[in-house]
Amino acid sequence: MSAPAALYTGGVIETLEPGPRPAALATAGDRIVATGDAAACRAALAAAGAADFAHVDLAGRALLPGFIDTHLHPIMLVYFDANADLRGVRSVAQLQAELRARACALAPGEWLIGLQLQDEDLAERRLPTAAELDAACADRPVVVVEHDGHSAVGNGLALAAAGIDAASGDFGGRVARDAGGAPTGACFEAAAQRLLGAVPSPSLERLRETARGTFARLAAHGITSAGVVLQTDAEGPAGAAGALEALALGLFLPELPFSTYAILIGARAEAAVAARATPLHDPPAGRRVGGFKIFADGTFGSCTACMHEPFADRPGERGLWTHDPGELLARMRGAHAAGLQICVHAIGDAAVERCVDGFETLLAEAPRADHRHRIEHASLVPPALVARIARLGIAVSTQPLFISSEKAWLRRRLGAERARHVYPLRALVDAGVLVGGASDAPVESADVLHAIQCCVTREGFEPAQALTPLEALRLYTRDAARLQFEEDEKGTLAAGKRADLVVLSGSPLACAPDRIAELRVLRTVHGGRITHDAEGGAMR
Repeated sequence: MSAPAALYTGGVIETLEPGPRPAALATAGDRIVATGDAAACRAALAAAGAADFAHVDLAGRALLPGFIDTHLHPIMLVYFDANADLRGVRSVAQLQAELRARACALAPGEWLIGLQLQDEDLAERRLPTAAELDAACADRPVVVVEHDGHSAVGNGLALAAAGIDAASGDFGGRVARDAGGAPTGACFEAAAQRLLGAVPSPSLERLRETARGTFARLAAHGITSAGVVLQTDAEGPAGAAGALEALALGLFLPELPFSTYAILIGARAEAAVAARATPLHDPPAGRRVGGFKIFADGTFGSCTACMHEPFADRPGERGLWTHDPGELLARMRGAHAAGLQICVHAIGDAAVERCVDGFETLLAEAPRADHRHRIEHASLVPPALVARIARLGIAVSTQPLFISSEKAWLRRRLGAERARHVYPLRALVDAGVLVGGASDAPVESADVLHAIQCCVTREGFEPAQALTPLEALRLYTRDAARLQFEEDEKGTLAAGKRADLVVLSGSPLACAPDRIAELRVLRTVHGGRITHDAEGGAMR
């Protein structure tokens, strides 16, 4: 059944197209059929055969293109929603109390998983140890995951289940050990994936039940399209437990209230190519497999981002490489040859430079016009690297809410000089780099309006790198669509494009910058169908 037709009038319509704002917009089926004055829109509806349509009086509210999040982890987001949220914990003692309380609700022997711990927020400013987790819960396996997902701590039972002991190696990552070589609990990068891979997968029914609420929340943030990052094997943040992510999302596709652009993680690009023969790739239904993700390094929070100089508060530490230069370039070559968009995770300045070197080599060997290969995060980018990124046509998927989460300790970790070039949105946009906005959920909230505000205000952190409200809005609409090769389909409001819309209580282009996050998402429309309605149909 086709989506109902609608005529929107009486509000501020931000098309993000050139020219004056239209007074009206009309949709029929899953398409926008006209923008302009009300008479022209009514005529377009009649020409489309839509004699019966809903007339929506915006009553001064704002109508915008639906929001596009270019990088989130949907199955991990569901998984996080199904487990303990440790945000707000401020000490190891409070963590232990929280774990004891959570354990009371679990069956005997059931694994206890705690997520979103921010060790920089703890009084101890460190991750807990296995002994401290055992002091809270020694009778069941316990795993606590750092906010950034790149480090995790297991208690004795969890470490044993993962085969992490004095005789084991570090599994390509790093395992914290005492002087005798025994693991003390904390695991980083691939070692954290090893630990998480030992966690039993939740039942399909539990995942499905949780997913309904998770995906409804994304629609409530105005999201109509998402770059979904999915594992195809044991490589990736969830380790072996994430190997079935692509299959799992396939089971939820009929229920998703947004379009998907899949970015697949795996040892080889062939897995992403093969996914184009699955339901994940159905362009008429708004689903495409387009990207192949490769990890170059870790994160600032876990001190695993690869740096040219040591972290200011951790002398001697420069991060962890996920792959050696040859393997990184080989994976890039494979994805490029397969016609995929390369999406490389790089946070530290050394990692960003290695990726740029790789792209430069790759594009000299096998030029491709309009490749739109991208760097995920690109967190620390000095000016010379910005210029090279622009020259090579490399794009960036950025996560503005990293600023909100990290601003309290970034200068301490990086030093004042390097902090000037962290999340350098102003420099990237001014250089002409294509930048799309993202959440990296569940690492950060998928609250797009908060992210737009953070782009504009930077919450006081290095304000010279701030964007204007219009530039910030484009990150989640027009430019995000272009980042995913979908600019002809979405990202602005124009006749012929998909009817992906969001109605806000006001326009982010017309309110005080520090009030953008207070705007409300009143309605989300995906392909002409309402996926979120905060007012229960009152808007007519």
